Amino acid sequence: MKSKILLVGFIILAVVLVFTGCQKITQEDINRQGTRWWVVWYKIREVKDIILTDEYITGMDRVRGEAMMKEFNCENADELSEYYRNGNLRDRYRYTKKEVELMEELLIKLRGEEALKEIEGIWNLDEVPDLWEKVNKQETDRN
Repeated sequence: MKSKILLVGFIILAVVLVFTGCQKITQEDINRQGTRWWVVWYKIREVKDIILTDEYITGMDRVRGEAMMKEFNCENADELSEYYRNGNLRDRYRYTKKEVELMEELLIKLRGEEALKEIEGIWNLDEVPDLWEKVNKQETDRN
């Protein structure tokens, strides 16, 4: 009888953990989100119709920064950086995931839904041929 109660308790606990999303977040999860951010950023940089001037990029960063500060109840950028640096893995994952969501929204505004669909499933920089070289070349051309 006691073993049946323990078994039922274990099953209930397992079901609760599965449905509440209590899964272990690892540094690899955070790294994958960071990679996704870079891929989306590169796709934004491919925009041909809009000249991505320093002024435009600064404005884009300001808007994204304000949204991040609001999301994580931070007063300024330093506090936001501190939140990420000193946060646990779950906090850092939430932070990185929110950044990616904001970048994806921007990508859709600039290039449309199809641009986001182009990169669906790409989570590794190795899957995007020469991404680092392309990003660095665009940065060099911009300066």
